[in-house]
Amino acid sequence: PRTGAAFVSATPPSARTKSPGESSPGGPLDPAMDSITRVHEDLREATDMMRENLAQVVDRGEHLELLVDKSDGISNQARQFQKQSTGLRKAMWWKNVRSMLTLAGSLVVLLMLVLVWRCGFSLSHCKSSPTGGAAA
Repeated sequence: PRTGAAFVSATPPSARTKSPGESSPGGPLDPAMDSITRVHEDLREATDMMRENLAQVVDRGEHLELLVDKSDGISNQARQFQKQSTGLRKAMWWKNVRSMLTLAGSLVVLLMLVLVWRCGFSLSHCKSSPTGGAAA
């Protein structure tokens, strides 16, 4: 903001243009014109500040749009990961069930092989004798 002092230039008054507050070339400033000049300067400063604020708001809006887009992308990736992990969990469960069934079947086959080896194919050697087990 300007003060009430007049601006003195090195150029002669006839070569200068009048500033808004000068009443005559090189003459004193009119107080009413000086206040109008200050109001104009304040208005220009306020306008410049509002333009800067609007530019910042626009930038902030662009940043928010980028964040929303990134958030949507991450959300979609999370849903896709959820589906894939559920499918993988089911596949691993079935693989575990197949492994357990294979192990149980292998144990049954092994037990049968041991019985056949010890008792014969007809299991006649493992039957109890009618005399109480004492062979004569």
